[in-house]
Amino acid sequence: MSWQRLLPKRVFVDEYVGLSTRLEALAMAFLISEYHGHEVCLDWTELDALHIIGTTQRSRGVLGRLDSVKLRGHADDEWLRIGAHRNVCLRTHRGPPQMLSRLYLPTARRVKLRPDLVDSIERALLPYGERPVIGVHIRRGDFRLVSPDSFDVRATEWPAVPDWWYEHAMGMLQKRHPDAAFLVACTGSLDDHPWLKKNFDVFEVPTSSPYDYKGPDHGSRRHPAADLFALGCCNVIVGTSCSTFSHYAAHMLGQPSTVLVPPAQCITRDQARIAKVSLYGRGAHDWYAACRTGRDAAPVNSDDDVPLALPPRFDWL
Repeated sequence: MSWQRLLPKRVFVDEYVGLSTRLEALAMAFLISEYHGHEVCLDWTELDALHIIGTTQRSRGVLGRLDSVKLRGHADDEWLRIGAHRNVCLRTHRGPPQMLSRLYLPTARRVKLRPDLVDSIERALLPYGERPVIGVHIRRGDFRLVSPDSFDVRATEWPAVPDWWYEHAMGMLQKRHPDAAFLVACTGSLDDHPWLKKNFDVFEVPTSSPYDYKGPDHGSRRHPAADLFALGCCNVIVGTSCSTFSHYAAHMLGQPSTVLVPPAQCITRDQARIAKVSLYGRGAHDWYAACRTGRDAAPVNSDDDVPLALPPRFDWL
């Protein structure tokens, strides 16, 4: 028996990207575990707020680097040789789509939020009773604003959506739902967007983020895990194009949700347009295609196209 056989089989996911993309990568980790027998090991700061059933909190260390393979990009080509290694360093959420598709929702249901953060979400939502509550996710930081007066999803890999587009989309939703309230999750603070309080009934989940390990590019005043799960309580979300945070909340957590994003074509402040995307249980590769090419995205051309927003549901938390 060779010395490699004495090593346990483990697949490691570290903090190689932001939280929501790592949560997406869990489906790939459990696929590897299912087919090749590796234990799923996580080395995440946010595990103080999350319990992920079927995983172990463990860093790679020295032994995790022996007889190992590192997966990046699209892992289809690596699939057959993964099982020949005792250790796998997983740094991608992309793998065989026909195999991953059945695991997305079951994997998301493994992710449980700390009880006090669940209580914070429930306390924030309960005062709104039967009113429609619409989620809003505004991503800044490493999502860069290319132009203040136009938006083109193809202008850069991770484009920030301008404030005027959010205002346009929220205004259209408010026209259909005059009594709507808007649950905001954003990079930085709600105070960075004074137009929100001026024009809409907005609120946040009253938590504080304890994390600064990602720096200002991923910084938020509020707890990111609580924000993610709170957005998952809304069936309509005004999202950020290409952000897996918008995607994971809408398409992996809670009830099926519709996300409003700018269309795949260039738009201007004077001719703002909206597209809607519903991909419940489907992966980030489909989300990126919807945002960047318009595949699976439907235009919102009239009031009749505006999705119906419902009161929040948090019975799944």
